[in-house]
Amino acid sequence: KKFLIRRRKQDRKGQFCSLIQSESMDLLSITVGLLAVLAVGWLISYLSGQRRLPPGPPVVPILGSFPFMKFPLRNWLRQAKQRYGAVCSFQLNGRQVVFLNTYEAVKEAFVTQGALFSGRPRHIFSTRVMGNSGLVMTDGPSWKRHRRFSLQVLRDCGFGKIGSEDSIVKEALELAAALEETRGQPVSTGNPFGKAVSNVICMLVFGRRLATEDPTFDEKLALINKITQQGVSHPTLRSSVLVPLLTSLAPNFLMSMEAVKKSVKLFDEMFTFCQDEIEKKRSAYNLSDEPADYIEAYLAERNRIEQRDPSEAAEFYGDKKLQVSIADLFMAGTDTTSNSLRWAALHLAKDQQMQDRLFKHVRDCLGGRPPTMSDRSRLPLIEAFLLESQRVYTLIPGGVAHRAIEDTELFGYLVPKNCNVMPNIEALHSDPEVFPEPEKFRIERFIDANGKFAPSERVIPFSIGKRSCLGESLARMELFIFAIIIIQRFRIELPDDEASRMAEILEGTPGTVKAPAEHKLIFKLREE
Repeated sequence: KKFLIRRRKQDRKGQFCSLIQSESMDLLSITVGLLAVLAVGWLISYLSGQRRLPPGPPVVPILGSFPFMKFPLRNWLRQAKQRYGAVCSFQLNGRQVVFLNTYEAVKEAFVTQGALFSGRPRHIFSTRVMGNSGLVMTDGPSWKRHRRFSLQVLRDCGFGKIGSEDSIVKEALELAAALEETRGQPVSTGNPFGKAVSNVICMLVFGRRLATEDPTFDEKLALINKITQQGVSHPTLRSSVLVPLLTSLAPNFLMSMEAVKKSVKLFDEMFTFCQDEIEKKRSAYNLSDEPADYIEAYLAERNRIEQRDPSEAAEFYGDKKLQVSIADLFMAGTDTTSNSLRWAALHLAKDQQMQDRLFKHVRDCLGGRPPTMSDRSRLPLIEAFLLESQRVYTLIPGGVAHRAIEDTELFGYLVPKNCNVMPNIEALHSDPEVFPEPEKFRIERFIDANGKFAPSERVIPFSIGKRSCLGESLARMELFIFAIIIIQRFRIELPDDEASRMAEILEGTPGTVKAPAEHKLIFKLREE
């Protein structure tokens, strides 16, 4: 009897265990089934989304498109249009990056749909280091307000005015005097060109010629160079832009990396310099006086708004926002224009026939007098030369990144919200369908049948649309006047040892701004 009772208990226990196992298996089956359904749904959604995205290299989990791309990215992008067409994309760690490879694509995005593509990438430098401030790497209400204000102030302070021309001519003549002192010996163009161009923007922003008055100014030029070549251009920091999950998931880890700390230090040095200039103005400027430069105008505007609404002034016109705006103007107004001039001078040294042709053109038109902007229509070859130089030696090959502020469509493709969108300017400028034999330097591309300058809208060194360079008019004035005064006074030649390394020089630097690799030129004073 006891045996039977024990047996029944064992049977019940076995049945219970079997029931539990059966229910567990059912639960596991249901879970696996649900996961399978979710996975299939995700895959269908993913593939559907992928089909709508612009074409590009394959995508694999975690690594994205990285295994299928060649670096440096600049070289890979040169062939992007041939591989994928007007618009292409790749994926890094879950975020799409779209490149615009034709002028039509850039115009559609940045002009026709400019409001939808007016954002800037959100990454660790724009938030932690720049405080979402400035004129270049931020967006939204603060950026709109500061861009509008800056354009108005810089126009009032000289953009396109006779006084501005006189200031540029003065700096160009100072540069010519410095080059004459080299007495035909090889000289690096980086420092003298940088100082001359920087003095122009210093007058507009600071109200004084810092490059001449400040004995430590060479350090400022070196700082600008380090920022554009080693700052946000460093691979680690480019990763924080292109791979935003690195920023969102591990910001403290990213900020602790040695390369990032060095870059932060560079920006801190620049912002400290800007704050010093602000304090000098704050102690010397009477707010009731007419502003004479950018900082004074900013202080006056902040005071005006503070009288009306202190909270608005605190939100939009703090010292940090002024620091970053000054740094943007100072760096952009120095590095880009000086390197454009360096590329132009380098080409003239390479092409003596072109140099002689331009010298004769200038001499016949102006004689020995300095140029003015009213001479532009009389000097079509100079205009064409400068534009072709900007096409062949594209200064910012990958442009400056934009951000889609919402899901939108471009040429039939989906561009997801917060996707980074890059104008592939070097690809535009070297498109053989637009510029036959694009590798050849031909100023005739921009001369019409009547011998007049015929600019092409497809050469966009300053970009286009709402985020185009706000200093374009000043930069064009500087390039025109500086180039003519140098051509008038000097024959530019290549030292023998530089001629032998021309391929290396022309490859340029790897930073955001593509400067010619370090080199020297000879400036021989022309006979009167």
